[in-house]
Amino acid sequence: MTGPDSELFATTRAMIERAGIDTTTPAAGVDSAVWSALAEAGFTGISIPEDLDGSGGTLAEVLTVVSAAVTGGALTMLIEHTVLAGWLAARCAISLGAHTATIGHAQPGTAVRETGDGRLVLDGTVRAVVHGADADRLVLLLDPVAADRGPAVAFLSPTGSGVTATSGTDLIGASITDYAFDAAAVESYAESPVGETELVERSALAYAVALAAAARAVCDRTVEYAGQRTQFGRPLSKFQAVQQQLAGMAARTALMETATETAVATDAGGDPERARTAIAAAKVVTSSSAREIAAAGHQLHGAIGFTAEHPLGRSTTALLAWRERYGSERYWAGVLADQVLEDGVDVWDLVTGSGGADTGAAAEGRNR
Repeated sequence: MTGPDSELFATTRAMIERAGIDTTTPAAGVDSAVWSALAEAGFTGISIPEDLDGSGGTLAEVLTVVSAAVTGGALTMLIEHTVLAGWLAARCAISLGAHTATIGHAQPGTAVRETGDGRLVLDGTVRAVVHGADADRLVLLLDPVAADRGPAVAFLSPTGSGVTATSGTDLIGASITDYAFDAAAVESYAESPVGETELVERSALAYAVALAAAARAVCDRTVEYAGQRTQFGRPLSKFQAVQQQLAGMAARTALMETATETAVATDAGGDPERARTAIAAAKVVTSSSAREIAAAGHQLHGAIGFTAEHPLGRSTTALLAWRERYGSERYWAGVLADQVLEDGVDVWDLVTGSGGADTGAAAEGRNR
């Protein structure tokens, strides 16, 4: 669990259990019953201001809901809709209303222009939009169009005239869509106070939390299975080799949770330099541990864990699908290294969090 709000975590888990999910992997799509329950409770609007049709609250609170949903095995749009698209739109004073939105990072050259009749239209492309096929609106971050201008945000329908979509899925079954825009109608357009670096950092933090939650689900399920499954007349958990694997899995999971909880707390502290360091460390830890935890979970479950119907696969596939989203461990390790080698940060200060650096380099790692 991320953050101290155990009541919010427990409430979300209870809602998921009541709604019920099909953990067949790959998933046929998002868990619509879970999403409806979360939306009805106002949980899909947490961290979005109330005057912009949100529920208010903090990033830590919405990430607690994300953690609960992932631990419960639900596939939702909480990160894309709530943590990213809703937050970015709100920073630009754009309300999502009743729409379900996802986030996109437009390719260079993508821009909004005004037509002769005064309409705003979008030309360009955006790639690898997560949950693109599940959303009825896109929130796109566009590069600055001039040296004296900042980035901008466009809000539009992904199914309107002038939009060409090419869809696929990731390992877990979530839709991944590429879009091409040719004079596509724009519903709202505004300059953005949020740039690429800040958005990628927030995205990486959200997926680090999701990875830690998936690891917790694998760890808990494997410990339970090892205690129930008998071999040679005794539970698997009584064998020393199995105990060693379980201990290693538990240690990695605890490390992931500690790293993400530290990053969330540091991000809330208002120091962007320290926050970037903590987020980078959390993504390194969670991404690098994901494969080992998934492998150990399947090894200890044996053949049953590889079946499409077994719930283990929902969590282990999430670990593999998300480990490189918004930057692999190699990319974020490079961010930490740059703070030492290029920005002159003392290694001890970096490790202990007692120092910082101005790391304003553009975040190039969203798909590395």
